[in-house]
Amino acid sequence: MAESGSSDAQAQRNAAISAYHRGDADALALVSAALKNNPNDGGLLISEAALRLSRHESEPLARLEDILGRAPDWVDGHVALAGFRWEMGDTEGYLGEIEAALHKLPRHAGLWKNYISLLAGSGKLLAAADAAQTARETGFDMPMLRLIEAMHTGAGGDLGRASALFKDLPRELPDLPQQLARHRLRTGDLDAAIVELDEARSRHPDDVSNWALTEIAWRLAEDPRHDWLVGDGALFGPADLEMSETELADLADLLRDLHASGSAPIGQSVRSGTQTRGNIFKRIERPIQNLRGRLAVAVSEFWKALPARDDAHPLLRHRDAKPTFVTGWSIRIMGGGFHVSHVHPAGVLSSAFYAAVPDALDPERQEGWIELGRPPEDLKIDLEPLATIAPRPGRLVLFPSYLYHGTRAFPAGERMSVAFDIAPS
Repeated sequence: MAESGSSDAQAQRNAAISAYHRGDADALALVSAALKNNPNDGGLLISEAALRLSRHESEPLARLEDILGRAPDWVDGHVALAGFRWEMGDTEGYLGEIEAALHKLPRHAGLWKNYISLLAGSGKLLAAADAAQTARETGFDMPMLRLIEAMHTGAGGDLGRASALFKDLPRELPDLPQQLARHRLRTGDLDAAIVELDEARSRHPDDVSNWALTEIAWRLAEDPRHDWLVGDGALFGPADLEMSETELADLADLLRDLHASGSAPIGQSVRSGTQTRGNIFKRIERPIQNLRGRLAVAVSEFWKALPARDDAHPLLRHRDAKPTFVTGWSIRIMGGGFHVSHVHPAGVLSSAFYAAVPDALDPERQEGWIELGRPPEDLKIDLEPLATIAPRPGRLVLFPSYLYHGTRAFPAGERMSVAFDIAPS
């Protein structure tokens, strides 16, 4: 979408967007005012919809729907609208606008790419693979699309179809070694998976997913390099922050107000729970800024205690850099909810901080505990986690971003947490 060229309009626009991210009380008024001078600004339109949705206004998505009807090639708008509808519980019609746009613009590569991604992110893996196949048949029969189709087909469990798609793909495709490694792990060919992962890491040495798969493969193979990768316990663990019951209660109350959606965003790991939008640490409320300060101290202490710098290690190569917050968000999970095993690709150190947990968690069954190192379900590998850690109010858990992590379900109550990623400055 176009933006106004006026410097005053641009300044007004930037101020409105900043107010939205900070959570200012007048953010909606500022965004609406900025839209009068920037009526086609995509960022403002999406921010307005998010604000109206969070306030439970009637027809909060009407303007987005209207504009997409007139501008079907606005890809970011389609992604935002589908995400908003999904979070409102519309798990059947959330892709209606982008599907209508593809009917009008069947050769729009950006629409196809994001449509496939939305299907996969909402768990419809074989549908995503079929969409990639349709895109190829529509006129985009490129090796990358065939790789995407193979990736989602394999994750969806059709290994025979995936094998046929992987055959004869050009080796120069940047992500081919990683996706072939996943496929080899699914089919039980561990030696071939390790070979592919060696190539994947040589191409992309900072790719968290490559190291996460390598951790699984080396552990299965009893490779001595695994001990070097995961350390002797110095690379992950809990730290209990000194926060009063009042501080924790105020934080939990504020976070509840921010969880305005009905379900988690598309593509996220939480099940039977919700997740806040944007970077929560940009917000100005006192409980959040207080938490950020406490977390910064805890991260700094953890970072200083890491083993010596090791330029070959995916975390310790950054040992001498300053740790910096990349982004943060809150997760609210109710009884029966959990996180599927996943990784965070944006950082080198990841986290979970608990603001509230259910009163009666069974320690024998480790209800609600975080698991580090359990393979994701689509790999079909029966491997126990490296560690499990109990949640407690005020507890922070830190671990390398390349460790798969998830949580165990709990029967009743509420678990309110804040997560964030750390990267070297």
